[in-house]
Amino acid sequence: RGEVITYLRERELVTDVYLERLLDIRLNKGKAAGGETVKAVAYVVDRAHVQYAGGLDASHAAAVVRGAVGQSSRNEDYVLSTVEHLKALGIRDHWLEEVGRRVAPS
Repeated sequence: RGEVITYLRERELVTDVYLERLLDIRLNKGKAAGGETVKAVAYVVDRAHVQYAGGLDASHAAAVVRGAVGQSSRNEDYVLSTVEHLKALGIRDHWLEEVGRRVAPS
């Protein structure tokens, strides 16, 4: 567990735009399906941080994402992967899906 937390901190806490929190989450799959609540480390955005961009419209967000590269991959890939993983979980984020459509390869 310690190695995973160290890895996540190195990946997510680079610019301090995310805050590490220990949250209660409800599981909906596996042995604990049916609503078991467990503690989980989560990284949530600091809305007061200068890098927080939650107010952007999809067009502006896509322009920022297009061509940008993070430590792990191209930002376009990150957006598209996030959209697909959310869909697989049955979660729809229409704004993020629109950003994804705008940055997806033609």
